[in-house]
Amino acid sequence: MEQLQDMSAEEPALSATTVFASLAELREAPGYSPKAIAERLIHSLGTDAAAPLLGVSVDLLGRWATGQDAPNADGRLRLADLDALVGHLHCAFTPAQAMFWMCSQNVQLGSRPIDVYRTQGSAPVIGAIRAHVQEESFG
Repeated sequence: MEQLQDMSAEEPALSATTVFASLAELREAPGYSPKAIAERLIHSLGTDAAAPLLGVSVDLLGRWATGQDAPNADGRLRLADLDALVGHLHCAFTPAQAMFWMCSQNVQLGSRPIDVYRTQGSAPVIGAIRAHVQEESFG
């Protein structure tokens, strides 16, 4: 715990103005466009897995990935949410481990992570991934 406190004490202060000025440009950043996120999710999960997790048809996800159609605000949030989850899974597990972990009962979540994601979004699942990584690191 002391190590975490020491590290945060050394970090420079970051103003809200700086953060929001940077976020204003993020919408135009190539890697964060809905098209780029849809492509990344299709590459990581496959269309048949990503579309139901996003709550859209395979055809609509394909149109997002090709830029033929653009998601509405809710669709953009769902893309970002699933993209964040997949990023955490890639950092913590191999693909086979991620599939096993997502489909296995998780004590911390009280359910399978895939079911929690479907009902509550990525936040609690990402928290469980972080807890798993910490257990592995200190276990």
